[in-house]
Amino acid sequence: MYKALFLAATILIALCVQYLDIGIATFIAEHTGAKFLFGQTVSSLPDLLFVIVIVASAYCWLGYFRFARRGIENRLTRSFQIAGTSLPLAYIAKDILKWVFGRTETRTWLTEPDLYAFHWFQGGPHFQGFPSGHMLVFTPLFLALWDYCPRLRLPVIFAWTGLALALMITEYHFLGDVLAGSCLGILVHLGARRYFTLKYGKITEM
Repeated sequence: MYKALFLAATILIALCVQYLDIGIATFIAEHTGAKFLFGQTVSSLPDLLFVIVIVASAYCWLGYFRFARRGIENRLTRSFQIAGTSLPLAYIAKDILKWVFGRTETRTWLTEPDLYAFHWFQGGPHFQGFPSGHMLVFTPLFLALWDYCPRLRLPVIFAWTGLALALMITEYHFLGDVLAGSCLGILVHLGARRYFTLKYGKITEM
């Protein structure tokens, strides 16, 4: 099932890159302009992403060890463990993949349309569009909350969708970048969850 879903996602991302990304980005640029109200706020997020990962990971591991010392092994303990592992892994994957793909960011493309492409192993501040680092890093965090508390699933969906839309509306990422970051974030989360499930067994208690 997962293989089929990710194959479908890969095809969708390829279609976005080839056919949809420029059209959607052009539409957004024409209707919001480069001076979108929240543009400056969202554009500063990459500078904070490393700090967010460090703080969130530390909080998760402190929470895990606090419960582990008391011999408590429940869904919250496991969620701390999974999130504390997947967040730094997602951040590292983000840096490596951005360097490998070297895709132009939307704002760079708006000023220099001829640069729209994957500039393999290019790196640099204007070639870090693919995948979206925010989606890659925040997706495992959202999914940890999704797994831990079903009552939070609707807010998680809103937060997840809101972040994706914000990254596109502020002309920071193409749709393909956002989808790729989300899919890779899901893979990181599933990998961490599978590892701890195989190592410690499945938890059904809260």
